[in-house]
Amino acid sequence: MERRPSDNARVSVCDPSFASWLVGSIRSGLVAIDAAGAVTALNAEAHRLLDCASPSAEGALGCDCRAVLSHQPAMAQLLLDALDGSERPSRTEICLDRRDGRPELTIGYTLGAVRDAAGQVCGAVLQFRDLTPYERSAEQARLRERLAALGEMAAGLAHEIRNPLASMEIATGLLARRLADDPDAKALVQELQGEVRRVAATVTESLEFVRPVVLRNEPVDPVHVLEEALTCARSRIDYDGDVVRDYDPDLPPVLADEAALQGLFTNLIVNAFEAIGDARPPAPRLRLALEVVDAAESRPAAVRRGEVPELVFTVADNGPGIPDELRERVFYPFFTTRGEGSGVGLANVQKVVAGHGGRVELESVPGAGATFRVRLPLGPREAA
Repeated sequence: MERRPSDNARVSVCDPSFASWLVGSIRSGLVAIDAAGAVTALNAEAHRLLDCASPSAEGALGCDCRAVLSHQPAMAQLLLDALDGSERPSRTEICLDRRDGRPELTIGYTLGAVRDAAGQVCGAVLQFRDLTPYERSAEQARLRERLAALGEMAAGLAHEIRNPLASMEIATGLLARRLADDPDAKALVQELQGEVRRVAATVTESLEFVRPVVLRNEPVDPVHVLEEALTCARSRIDYDGDVVRDYDPDLPPVLADEAALQGLFTNLIVNAFEAIGDARPPAPRLRLALEVVDAAESRPAAVRRGEVPELVFTVADNGPGIPDELRERVFYPFFTTRGEGSGVGLANVQKVVAGHGGRVELESVPGAGATFRVRLPLGPREAA
């Protein structure tokens, strides 16, 4: 038997409300004008994306399109030009500037004249879709391709450089012993040795970054990992400030590669020590924290991973902070603000965290320090 909607659910297509509902239900942007340039149709998506001057989509109906689209005059002109009735491409793209310093908007649109029963032009209609997310996705894909190519090139160069560096290190060691009776010459050779070792360390770190991450996951005590990382960091950097620990009690183990985790947290803590040293605050302070949070509280609904909780590691300092313009770039490989740095430390941190299925967050207020949070997913825990 044929299924039909109930009588109460039937709506005639002749009902004026149906046309309004239809326009409002279209997921892409829709703008239409009559022959005089007055807006006859405008849905909520178009009102949002085009920064319309009217307080609502309904409030724009009957108004001149140039007033409604005063923040996007190019779109108003497109609609008015379509009133000449000439044939136009079925799909075109355009980039629109936006107010308040927001990134430009890339849209793909279809534009055409509206004709009456006699074939006369009585208006114009523009339907469009926001292509910005697709543009960003394509740009990220291109960036990944460029980074992959850069990684291959860096690996090749690193292999070519390592052999002569090893020979130079041996030669400078022999030369230093021969110049034992000449303190000035020996000091110069020792300085050269230090530079050779620094270059060798940079090459080694670069090779580590371009290699695929291979993790050996096993239950790891998060407190032990952070404390060992702190010990390793102290052995590298002379730090005599406060260390504040804020660990939740009864923390569960996390399934992870202990050596990889310890290495990344050592890197973060060393960076914090260096930042505090650069700023020399009155009371140098490093804060280490561990807590379990519900993923639903820390992620938008669109990207939640079910209800699996997360273990959050926090490394915070009261150093100079990170300027806003550098916040996104600090995780780029080979980017560094330090003359002696290799620029792969934070890139490696992000790589290892991603290998564990987690993510890294950065919060920073210039002049008030930086906070790095590493979020790792936890498996379902047994009830106590």
